[in-house]
Amino acid sequence: MAVNVVLTRRKKAGIEQDRSGGTDDVIDLEPARPEPVGDRMDLEGAITRLPQGARTVFLLHDVEGFTHEEIGEQLGITPGGSKAQLHRARMLLRAALTR
Repeated sequence: MAVNVVLTRRKKAGIEQDRSGGTDDVIDLEPARPEPVGDRMDLEGAITRLPQGARTVFLLHDVEGFTHEEIGEQLGITPGGSKAQLHRARMLLRAALTR
């Protein structure tokens, strides 16, 4: 039974076993369903359109991983101000990406 589970998982992962016992990784270069160009999200564009303060805090917190205390020290603002700017950035991004 364990062998069947492993073989099923490998098959689902795209790995097929040949008769010699080796494996060949199957690489699918084409996406399963191509997305229409108009439906793609422009995250980078939406980030660049954010107001400066919101963009800076968003990038420092969500991309770089800084805490609100660290951001506050770097930018000369309070941790609460950093949280407010992050919330503003996320709301603006959500609105821009759901249009």
